[in-house]
Amino acid sequence: MDTGAEIQREVLAEVEGRRDFQRLQRMLEDWQARGVPAELLADELTDLMLDLRAQNRADDEDAVGRVLDTLSGW
Repeated sequence: MDTGAEIQREVLAEVEGRRDFQRLQRMLEDWQARGVPAELLADELTDLMLDLRAQNRADDEDAVGRVLDTLSGW
């Protein structure tokens, strides 16, 4: 399975669903514990944000941005 697609799919499902940011934080931590580099996570989240922007889904884009901020320590 393509890790990037899996990351985007799981984050999008959570963002479209409950938007449980603690769960999203745990997902990021789990991926990193499995050896997924933070840079790949950041790239995939950025790509997802851009896709959402192109679809005029500002609220979802902002939610993914918040997850990206968490990853970068903001």
